[in-house]
Amino acid sequence: MRNPVTIGVAGAGSIGAYLGGRLAAAGHRVVLLGRQRLADAVADQGLRLTALDGFDQTVGADALEITTDPAALAGCDLVLVTTKSHDTEPMARSLAPHLNNGTTVVSFQNGVRNPAVLRERLPGMHVLAGMVPYNVIWTDAAHFHQGTSGSLVVETGEPLDHVARAVGEAFKQAELPMVLDEDIDAVQWGKLVVNLNNATNALSGLPLQEQLADRDYRRATAAAQREALALITAAGFAVKRSGKMLPTLMPKILVAPDWLFRRVAAGMVKVDPQARSSMWEDLTRGRKTEIDYLNGEIVRLAESIGRQAPVNAAVCRLIHAAEQAQASPQIGSQALLEQLGVRA
Repeated sequence: MRNPVTIGVAGAGSIGAYLGGRLAAAGHRVVLLGRQRLADAVADQGLRLTALDGFDQTVGADALEITTDPAALAGCDLVLVTTKSHDTEPMARSLAPHLNNGTTVVSFQNGVRNPAVLRERLPGMHVLAGMVPYNVIWTDAAHFHQGTSGSLVVETGEPLDHVARAVGEAFKQAELPMVLDEDIDAVQWGKLVVNLNNATNALSGLPLQEQLADRDYRRATAAAQREALALITAAGFAVKRSGKMLPTLMPKILVAPDWLFRRVAAGMVKVDPQARSSMWEDLTRGRKTEIDYLNGEIVRLAESIGRQAPVNAAVCRLIHAAEQAQASPQIGSQALLEQLGVRA
């Protein structure tokens, strides 16, 4: 992989536009495959990128290309797939005719299924699984804000260790911390457990910081996580921490008294006041969420081993109802516990 490299971003939503913009700011040639409204907004005002650590930079429209045509990604050295999970297969089909054999493709998506789908649909590519630990919100027409902390993770190991290291170098130049990990499956299961709070946040209608300050909302997430961890273990899978996030301890941390939770959480992750979950953003914009690939993944896992996941199934029903209503709900914390069947 040359340095600087040509990087395509397949699915320039919140995560894709943010990562692509940071890479473009570092001098890489970047092609964002996204919606026309993003192209129009960036042409008018540039792509503004901010983060809770104080990073604030606007990338001019001439510093990157934004397109609605997958053919524009032909010739890219590296392609980041950042679509929602339900769009992975159609995106892979649209990319397949245009990418050269041997192109490096990194799945920076939620859930645990996407890398396998990409490998099946893009058999000539070097597909790597990745994980984005932080939240990015599309706050304005062309403004993307990283609202929580953490380091990216990309799988490594033979025979693609050299490819993974090249990806890491590109992100290092963009000052985006990245960790290479040989046990990416466990990292993804661990991130899925952490992401079970996405639905709680969406159902609350509150910013993450405010939602996490309410112990009953935390208890709702903890119930879903305990159920998930038991099923993941029963199915023979492992979970692994990414950075300071500890999936196996999170249920205990979440149900701790407020004073203790604040102290422990402050040392694990930073959250700024405007941060919200991507699922909340999807509901407010009337879009389909990734619930079937998060809490729904736990329900499927339970079914595969002859068990049930009543808490996560209840969460799925609530989010599906909100999708049908095309509205972001505002369920109180005690009411949410009741609807999930969690004891007060």
